[in-house]
Amino acid sequence: ADAKVVTDGFGAYRGLDKLHQEHHVLNKEKEEYVKGEYHTNTLEGFWTLLKRGIYGQYHKVSSEHLQAYLDEFTFKYNNRTNKSNFALLIQRSLTFV
Repeated sequence: ADAKVVTDGFGAYRGLDKLHQEHHVLNKEKEEYVKGEYHTNTLEGFWTLLKRGIYGQYHKVSSEHLQAYLDEFTFKYNNRTNKSNFALLIQRSLTFV
C-alpha cells in the first residue's frame, strides 16, 4: 500500500492509485517517457534482456520453470555493471558444494 507505482498507459493498470500510495502513468503513445523523477526505462531494459535471453538462449520457457528464468535474468540485470561476475558465480557455486 505504501508503494509508488510507475506504469505505462496499459488499461490493466487502472485503479492502482486506489491500492497504492501513488500511481504515475507515462503515456508512451503521446511520447511521454519521463514525468519528473519517474520513468520506465529501467524496467524496459530488464524486459529487453529477458526477451533476448529467452529468444536467443533458451528459445522457449515453460510455466513450470518460469520463476527460475525470471530469477536468472533478474540476477543478470542487477549485476550487469559488475566487472567480476565470473568470480561471483564461482563464489556462489562453492557455497552449494
